[in-house]
Amino acid sequence: MPRNYNMPGGYLPPQYNQGYNGQSYVANNYRPAYHSQPRKKSGCKLGQDKKGRPCITGWNKSRGRGFISFVAVPCEKSKTKSPNSDKWVASVQFPDGKKTFTAFYNVNSKKLTIPDLQMVANPAKNYFGTFVKRR
Repeated sequence: MPRNYNMPGGYLPPQYNQGYNGQSYVANNYRPAYHSQPRKKSGCKLGQDKKGRPCITGWNKSRGRGFISFVAVPCEKSKTKSPNSDKWVASVQFPDGKKTFTAFYNVNSKKLTIPDLQMVANPAKNYFGTFVKRR
């Protein structure tokens, strides 16, 4: 069939609008992938551990680091210079093993920062990812 370039925009002849088994895409209720939501790349939540202490868990999936998950709990006998931040311990699981880092929980913003990894966990927004320090 020769092409007809005078067709209105967005119109396809019936033979071009057929999917599997000769049925149209509309009849199959087919939705292309760009209509669906993108996959989540991080998550974080605030809860309690078995002893009743506050606990933050989270995960992040990135191209550079792979899949990272962490669990953070507050230190028992620790003091910080800042009155509105507490010292926490974060156990981070990498693809090649587990490491422990010092983390700081800001009481006002309710965010946990891990300075050695340059990552922040925000349970209110369900986010665990990198942060850039502002000057």
